[in-house]
Amino acid sequence: MKDILSNKVKLTKAILVIYFTVGILGLIWPVTATFFTRLIPLTLLASLAVLLAFHQKWERRHVWVFALIALLGFLVEMAGVLTGLVFGEYAYHYALGFKIFGTPPIIGINWLMLIYAAYGIFEHQRLPSWLKILGGASLMVAYDIILEPVAIALNMWSWGGGDIPIQNYVAWFVISVVFLSIMHLARIRVNNPIAKHMYVVQLVFFMVLNIYFRMA
Repeated sequence: MKDILSNKVKLTKAILVIYFTVGILGLIWPVTATFFTRLIPLTLLASLAVLLAFHQKWERRHVWVFALIALLGFLVEMAGVLTGLVFGEYAYHYALGFKIFGTPPIIGINWLMLIYAAYGIFEHQRLPSWLKILGGASLMVAYDIILEPVAIALNMWSWGGGDIPIQNYVAWFVISVVFLSIMHLARIRVNNPIAKHMYVVQLVFFMVLNIYFRMA
């Protein structure tokens, strides 16, 4: 069984690299850019599905905690869009699919996927829980710093005034601390061999696109 699981993990990791490499090429080629942009919500759903497919020892509370984080992620984004008080003044565009009160529900899935991956990276480290939480939140902010210019270029969202406010990164850190704390308080055991790989592959994906859009 261990050999079978190991082979599945290796195959999945390889597929993720190929998938996101194709995604880069599709997004930078003008002929396919619009089509690949429309695939972003599906990619977010698929990324979460892959992570959860390797989640071990499912319990009912896991489902409730994951659903709670996805819901809170959506609600805090909706509050941010409607008030401008959370992240700053911003608006979502077409790339993330349909919207409810100006906010695409898929953004809650994105929060869950990233929080799960960041949590999984630190879970088995021999560190105090508070340090794991701060480490995971730092990974979230690092991800967002790389993501923001690409998200703007791909019409995911735009900022009022054009500049990304420092408030956005502070909010990302604070919200991430809250969500990661929920995971720790619920004593979620991730032990997911894909979590770190998913984070790294997506981070590299956005880094490459970031460089491309800066040079284009």
